[in-house]
Amino acid sequence: MRQTGVVISTNENTAILNMQRHSACASCGGCGMGKEESKEMQIEAVNRVGAKKGDFVEVDVSTPNVLKAAAIAYVIPLIVLFVGIVISSKVLTIINYSSNVETMSAIIGTLLMSVAFMIIKKNEPKFRKSEEYTPVITNIVE
Repeated sequence: MRQTGVVISTNENTAILNMQRHSACASCGGCGMGKEESKEMQIEAVNRVGAKKGDFVEVDVSTPNVLKAAAIAYVIPLIVLFVGIVISSKVLTIINYSSNVETMSAIIGTLLMSVAFMIIKKNEPKFRKSEEYTPVITNIVE
């Protein structure tokens, strides 16, 4: 996925960019923008081309990595929710839990999904360090 943006500041090997949100991003919320009216967002990208403040640049994130990041953030917790509900329902039925099995299974599944989200959030710095999920400035546009 390739987009363009303007460098607003630089660090040692990264740059902060002002970019227009892509239409595919409109409802994602992954950047923390949610459904705000502003079409602009700020992102941090690896600066391999030596871009400076004010430069207009191309930024690239490979599509498979975007899909992998989306799977980590959304699909894994959803799978944990469903597996938690199914397994807890079976276990509660086997042990003859006397109260409402469906409600308790939903609560257990939701708790397990929350744990999955916390594990993902705890590992977020590791994901940020990996250039696999980080946008990269590929070109300075003249």
